[in-house]
Amino acid sequence: MSFFDLFRRKQKSANSEKPHSQNSIVVGTSKQPNANISSFIKVTTEIIPSAAEEVIPAEKRIKSAIESKHGLYPHEVLILDYAGSYYTEGNSFQGFWWYKYGVRDVDKSLRSLLDRGFLQVGNLQSAIEKETATVLKEELKKHGLKVSGKKDELVQRLMAEVSHGELNSRFTKRTYQLTELGKQALDEDGYVPYIHQHTLEDLDIWSLNKIIHEPPYMPYRDKIWGYLNRRSMEHFAAGNFGLYRNCRHHMYNFLMEEKKIKDALGMLSEVVFYDLSGLGNNYDPQYLDIFAEHFFPYKDSTVTMAPGITSAVIHCQKELSLTDDELKTAMLDRMNRLSAPLHLFTPDECVDIVLMESREDIDGLTNIYAKAKRRFKQRFPGIKC
Repeated sequence: MSFFDLFRRKQKSANSEKPHSQNSIVVGTSKQPNANISSFIKVTTEIIPSAAEEVIPAEKRIKSAIESKHGLYPHEVLILDYAGSYYTEGNSFQGFWWYKYGVRDVDKSLRSLLDRGFLQVGNLQSAIEKETATVLKEELKKHGLKVSGKKDELVQRLMAEVSHGELNSRFTKRTYQLTELGKQALDEDGYVPYIHQHTLEDLDIWSLNKIIHEPPYMPYRDKIWGYLNRRSMEHFAAGNFGLYRNCRHHMYNFLMEEKKIKDALGMLSEVVFYDLSGLGNNYDPQYLDIFAEHFFPYKDSTVTMAPGITSAVIHCQKELSLTDDELKTAMLDRMNRLSAPLHLFTPDECVDIVLMESREDIDGLTNIYAKAKRRFKQRFPGIKC
């Protein structure tokens, strides 16, 4: 947590009319179409957004969007990605279709993709696969068949041991399936499901659509990397060190997805460096006396390592088979090239703090924070800490 965010929260409690927003530390989403019924809405349900979050309908979005080579807009590509989880009738749809992408009638889009050859009505097996393991076991038990095994084994047992005529009468609801054309279209525009599943700065399927189709043309992951790098530099130049840190953390995750562990550790070293700097967004040294009250001692400090970041560093260490000394050398190689208008700890101390946190060495941490406090008081003798 940055001290500037802490200060803003205090201001808000004193004056509730002042706007406030807080940047998340680790951001991520996953596609889970059936995970939580509370997140679903009926397609006929109208979501009324706040005035500050007015939804732009997809029909308006596509006027400035660029079609894929198959003539699909970003929301249609995303619908292809989800199509296998929907029935041909009687669906409930996640709220994000409207409030994030402006799609009010998903059923209509599904039927359009069906008519254009990107989708087809699923077969009996896909209908059975859509059912829960509990339902499948009940059906197997009814026919005197074994109910043990994984779900795919249950499906295959039903398909092999029970007549398809009987199964068709029992499992009447059909899902959508991708055709070969649909698979090709989805594969060629993989940036759409990727950015839907990952919260990266202000990118979404619409904004990334424009970036993807701007020269120079390159794979979408290269485009995203360039965008994140540019945004992080903008945050740094504006003195928004919290946003800079968050952006570099996104880049760490991006590198981990590509199994570039050494590069990912370098990016994570930056996250550690700025997490322990005492900086936040809109840095202004005139407020340093306010934030300094929360720097020390260790047990009361808000400038500490997030457990998830410590775990991430240790994970990289294990993946790279590094000793503690080798880890420190690798992290210092990046940290020694960094700069900040304020930093409570030296680069060596930053790495030591990570290692001490991983070992839960409270005495060692207490000593490092005490040393940093003495150094801070020498540098800023008029500021209480």
